[in-house]
Amino acid sequence: MVLPSRFKMNSRIIIVLFFFASLLPATVFAAESAATPADNSESKPWVRKVAFGILLHDIGFISDQRENGVDPNWEIEFSRPDWSWWRWVGSPYWMIGATPNFTGDTSAYYFGHTWEVSLSNNFLDNLTNDFTKRLWVAGGISTVIHTGPLKKNEMKCKQDSDCGFGSRVLPRISLEIGANFWGNHAVSLFFDHMSHGQLGCSCIQNEGIDHTGIRYHFTFDTGKR
Repeated sequence: MVLPSRFKMNSRIIIVLFFFASLLPATVFAAESAATPADNSESKPWVRKVAFGILLHDIGFISDQRENGVDPNWEIEFSRPDWSWWRWVGSPYWMIGATPNFTGDTSAYYFGHTWEVSLSNNFLDNLTNDFTKRLWVAGGISTVIHTGPLKKNEMKCKQDSDCGFGSRVLPRISLEIGANFWGNHAVSLFFDHMSHGQLGCSCIQNEGIDHTGIRYHFTFDTGKR
């Protein structure tokens, strides 16, 4: 669906907004770390966790399955800052990651934020004999740079919805549910989607890509979940 022109914004403005929104935490984190007194003995590691996944390419809830492959996924998640104002936005973690495709289709490289929430509460913990203490859900918003085509044949795009991505830089969302094992280890079910969805973009073509699969996590700082 093409939005009325008054709702469209220049795609470059959206790209800049996503770019700076994703980089802001790292920039301020570095500045605040430099300003921290040297005698602060409770310094935490910059990297909170690493994740590795095996994902089905262009398979998911929104996918049209025009591409294929089984993609690896690597992600690094950084410890969240201790600023009081950061809690106003839910204390997300800053992360970067990559989902390359080795069959000649679209590879993706992203950076942004992820929110993680434990599913533990008194009712569920008692009901599941404390198993829900291991469970968590996470959701992310990020900016992705991809290698896919920006534009395809206009007629084929209109008739068969076989389109290009419209923009080299796109918004990306992710959802995940996982369980912790052996302290620092976790396994999760993972889904992400990237496309501009005509949101703030005057691009006519709007292809999207889903990834669905499993991921393994190793957390360095278990006390900061």
